[in-house]
Amino acid sequence: MTTIQLLGAACRQGSPVNDDAIGYTAGAAWVLDGATSLGPGLVDVQSDARWLAQCANGHLQRLLEDQPGLPTGALLQALQQGIAEDFRRDAGVAATAELDLPTACLSLLRVLDDGALELLNLCDSRIHLAWDDGRVESFGDTPLEELDRQSVERLLALRERHPDWSHAQLFQASREWVRRNRALANTVQGYWVLDPTDRWLGQVQRRVLDPARLKAFMLVTDGFDRLLEFRRYDLDALFAALPERGVEALIDELRALESADGQALEHPRLKIHDDASVVWGEVRR
Repeated sequence: MTTIQLLGAACRQGSPVNDDAIGYTAGAAWVLDGATSLGPGLVDVQSDARWLAQCANGHLQRLLEDQPGLPTGALLQALQQGIAEDFRRDAGVAATAELDLPTACLSLLRVLDDGALELLNLCDSRIHLAWDDGRVESFGDTPLEELDRQSVERLLALRERHPDWSHAQLFQASREWVRRNRALANTVQGYWVLDPTDRWLGQVQRRVLDPARLKAFMLVTDGFDRLLEFRRYDLDALFAALPERGVEALIDELRALESADGQALEHPRLKIHDDASVVWGEVRR
């Protein structure tokens, strides 16, 4: 029987509210990354993003424990329907595209009934893979990355015009750009991301592979991927560091790098600290 062997996992907040969530079963693992709320909450006074991440996490845990053999389409549809029902209950209205809905990224890995490994990805969380022959690769991409890059470029231009502004002031000025990007969520002009509607259901990236020579995997939110973005590690070195140091020590190292660059001068970015989550494991047969 093919199973998932967990080697390490962490879900560390970067601000007072953690909008990430992680989960795993004997045959699956996943990470969720809620997009930080920008306005008044519809379902959670602190963070609609946290609500969505936790809601989706609970439904995935139940579905993948109780019905691990669900076909992909049925799994995703059941997830969406559960989120939609919870949203109606907690918000008092049905989820529609006209509302300022919470959104979240999802990366999920699971063993199928025939022993193959299924990878599912939506938005800017990722699945990293390390193979026995030394190859490493990543699965998952999104147009949101280009939109985020443009936002950072605008931040740098604003810093040139206002060199006396703190990063906090620059961040506040950037919120309107981020809001415009959010308006592109789940549109053909923008990017696809989990929300309580069904607009994203046909847009989940999927890959099925034979895990026979897979050495290890990482499911990560973009906050943890800063270790790559900041060029502290490349993917080979990051996989090598995991058994040597463990996930918690790596996040400690990331937090130190972020704090040492507290004005985002060396590594331009909108958030000084971001929620950072990782599930590290291997597939056993």
